[in-house]
Amino acid sequence: MFSFGSGMHAPSKRGVLFVLGLLFLSALSTSVYAQRLPFAMEMPLEGVDSFNPAIPTPEEVIGHVVGTQHTLPHQVEAYYRAVAAVSDRVVVTEHARSYEGRPLIHAIVTSEANHDRLASIQAQQDMLSEAPERVSDSDIKSMPVVVYQGYSVHGNEASGTEAALLYLYYLAAAEGDMIENALSQSVLIVDPMLNPDGRDRFADWVNRMRGRSGTADSQDMEHSEPWPGGRTNHYWFDLNRDWMVGQHPESVGRLEVFQAWRPQILTDHHEMGGASTFFFQPGIPSRKHPNTPDENVRLTEAIAGYHAAGLDAIGSSYFSEEGYDDYFYGKGSAYPDINGSVGILFEQASSRALRSEMPDGELHYAFTVRNQFATSLTTLQAAVGLRTRLLTYQRDFYKESREMAKKTNQSAWVLDLTRDRTKAQLFAQLFERHRVAFYKLSSDVTVEGKAIKSGSAYVIPTDQPQYRLIKSFTERTLEYQDSLFYDVSTWTLPLAFDVDLYEYSGKLSSIQGDRVTSFELDGGSLVGGKATHSYLLRWDRFFAPRALYRFMEAGINVRLTNEPFSVMVDGKKVWFDRGTVVIPLNGRDTPNSTSDSQLVHDLVADAVRQDYVNIVAANTAMTPDGPELGGQSTSTLQKPRIAIAAGSGTNSGQAGEAWHAISERFNMPVSLVEASDFGSADLSRYNTIVLPSGGYSERSTNALLAWTRGGGTLIVLTGGASWASQNGLIDVEPISVDMDSLTAGLPYHLLDEARGAQAIGGSIFEVDLDTTHPVGYGLNPKLPVFYDNSSLYAYTGSQGGLLGAFSSTPLLSGYLSKERLAQLGGAASVIATRSGRGHVIVFMNEINHRAYWMGTQRLFFNGIFFGSSY
Repeated sequence: MFSFGSGMHAPSKRGVLFVLGLLFLSALSTSVYAQRLPFAMEMPLEGVDSFNPAIPTPEEVIGHVVGTQHTLPHQVEAYYRAVAAVSDRVVVTEHARSYEGRPLIHAIVTSEANHDRLASIQAQQDMLSEAPERVSDSDIKSMPVVVYQGYSVHGNEASGTEAALLYLYYLAAAEGDMIENALSQSVLIVDPMLNPDGRDRFADWVNRMRGRSGTADSQDMEHSEPWPGGRTNHYWFDLNRDWMVGQHPESVGRLEVFQAWRPQILTDHHEMGGASTFFFQPGIPSRKHPNTPDENVRLTEAIAGYHAAGLDAIGSSYFSEEGYDDYFYGKGSAYPDINGSVGILFEQASSRALRSEMPDGELHYAFTVRNQFATSLTTLQAAVGLRTRLLTYQRDFYKESREMAKKTNQSAWVLDLTRDRTKAQLFAQLFERHRVAFYKLSSDVTVEGKAIKSGSAYVIPTDQPQYRLIKSFTERTLEYQDSLFYDVSTWTLPLAFDVDLYEYSGKLSSIQGDRVTSFELDGGSLVGGKATHSYLLRWDRFFAPRALYRFMEAGINVRLTNEPFSVMVDGKKVWFDRGTVVIPLNGRDTPNSTSDSQLVHDLVADAVRQDYVNIVAANTAMTPDGPELGGQSTSTLQKPRIAIAAGSGTNSGQAGEAWHAISERFNMPVSLVEASDFGSADLSRYNTIVLPSGGYSERSTNALLAWTRGGGTLIVLTGGASWASQNGLIDVEPISVDMDSLTAGLPYHLLDEARGAQAIGGSIFEVDLDTTHPVGYGLNPKLPVFYDNSSLYAYTGSQGGLLGAFSSTPLLSGYLSKERLAQLGGAASVIATRSGRGHVIVFMNEINHRAYWMGTQRLFFNGIFFGSSY
């Protein structure tokens, strides 16, 4: 029985799956409705005297009983808005729109009295982090606890959202002293649907593939959702890895809500393999992040007791402290831990379909919903029961953060904007989403040997509430308590963005200017005024490829310079690196055309203003140094006509990352082509094909090889090196670990751990990059890369084909076994070769990783634009 007044129950022995009862709601009378939850299973609720008949049940709005079919996103929104329209406990707000235009909503649920003073409650909550020294223990005694409850960030883990429907009904309609007391002591932020696009993809499929009488047969189509599945968002990104970096609109809106409230608890409802039971945190003890305080774990353990008691009350089995960890702050259940909150992960064994066969019996969708609903209730129970302890913990977390900052020798970080201002500003935007304070650099400074001029950097003081978060997001880590990770071992954001972030230990007041209040991108420049011959686009800004495509799309014939040169600008010699793009005012087919010239002038203005690039006007093709602008060392660039291999058998994550980068971020058209169709498709429409890792049939492979030999540029993403090697496109030899020797003599129970320790599970390395090669233009010769692939290769091909290799001391941040580290130096990272008249570029590292590896994303676009120039 669930209540908010009863004590803890001792956990019972873990049992088998609870047997599904008969559906009963269709026959219930109005009088029974007032006493029972409108759900497809019995659900005991202690302390509920009745349900308010003015609150609509889910069935009255969505047309079915929760648990009897998969509810679509628009139905979820409709129900939440219907309840908010009649309840004085509920307010519903839209906080974002998905890529496909679906609303992301959340409900704020609390007592009517708390709603009347919600602004003052929020201001008081803010004091816990912004001015913790001003919040006394007596203040905390009168403060409500704030809880953020989020559901189904993976769209095909659908039971969470169903539970959120039932939960809102309970919160709005339940009557009795217990619920009223709970709501008077809490403010609940209920986010029912973290990924509406993915859910729509999944729910539409299972509902359409199910007949009047669903089947538990795993071979039935309802049980086999098509590629790419509903787990991810529109661009096939896992939104549960986006909390830290916030690269998608769903996450940006969610972070705004989270940071506006900074709740004391955040719950994250998921699903796992159907043969399992139910997981709640704490996770594996040895995999706690060292920046997470021990009191966070103790609170998690205390909350776990409530979940155990609640699941025991309905006979459900569960586990904790195995299988999952709390290390990576980019996940929904770990991100709160670096914000003074307690993050809780729930994992329910998934039925996926309405009914599923499992080794220990049939699993019904309604059963999975019930467990998610039960732990929603126990979360509220725990929040109220531990209210003062949770509030005190958050206050002390931020108080200690300021004290930690003051004890360091460092007074600030300095973010240099000089090298690729755009990437540095995007980096700052990311941190601003987490309420990190930035200030202008007020005076010239030299830090870590780098001279930085006033106004060309941001200052990030250490003495601010988010000190621990900044430190955790930017630090390099090389020592670990464990060698296994549920996700990645590191994420050092300055390396990911390839920006210059320095630690400053001088007097803060000597460099700190006004607070930065706007992070709008800027800094594009046009030097030399209106050109009479051509414009020179420097290849030194992140959005330079987007600017270049503007000119190509307009039909301007542009040329790539492959040697350094200088031009005279306003009487001064100005130097340009390889990779500068020459944009002529007039093409061969339009000599002295005023209209053509004006188009170029207009496009230059647009590129400077909207792509933030640096362009210089040239009034002659003659150069004081280096080849002339029309010399033989320059090459004509083709407008990319791009296809990405997609569909069954391909890596949807890699395909989605490339699709998002090309279409969403750089505003270029791209075709998604079924990999199985390559054998029959007209590949002549494309001059560039991006090939994610995956399995390709002999027919598709032959078509790709012929297309490449005929002059195409094939870009092979990480994991595809084996395919490229097997088909004669690159010459490499695998570098393997002698696992038999490493595991010799180990007992059986240690074998998996020993093997797992040799995996390269998400670490950051340094690559020596040949920046005289077109694919390396505009980049640093020492480039940080992210590697999440245990396969290493030695390049054995001809000279000049190895564009990037791991440096002799490659590990920058992350876990790597000593055996693998000894093998890494000199191993291939980027290979660029020829095949017939075509070009093949193979990236071993994750160049577009989760949309935030902007340093290596520039390498990807070099391959697209310059990949046929060698």
